[in-house]
Amino acid sequence: MSKIDDQDEIQFRQVNPSWMEEDGPSRLAFIPTRKDDGKLSMDRSATTDAKSSFDDFKALDLNSDGVFGLTPLEFLENPNSVECFESPLENNPHHSHADFTGLSNGQKKAKSQDLRRKAIARGKLHP
Repeated sequence: MSKIDDQDEIQFRQVNPSWMEEDGPSRLAFIPTRKDDGKLSMDRSATTDAKSSFDDFKALDLNSDGVFGLTPLEFLENPNSVECFESPLENNPHHSHADFTGLSNGQKKAKSQDLRRKAIARGKLHP
């Protein structure tokens, strides 16, 4: 596991339909859940594209309303800086994650709001 070097490389985030609101994904799409061990799962655009990321996710029998994107630089921006890492999995060689483990619950909430705004500004990448 190593940090992602290219700070402008889009990281694809799958957004569950239950996390969608009228204007786009809710902040819940950009904060790790309890089962995630403080890590927000994504896919690297250096090794896949948004359509393939979506298709691969659905092939695992997982639910996504669409793909949104964020860069490691956007995760690093203060306040509440978060690092992004390469973390390929056996069933997903494109996997990456953002590590929220150093943040308090309040900081995670604030960071997820900021990431939500950035992802909405970029727009849905697929479908």
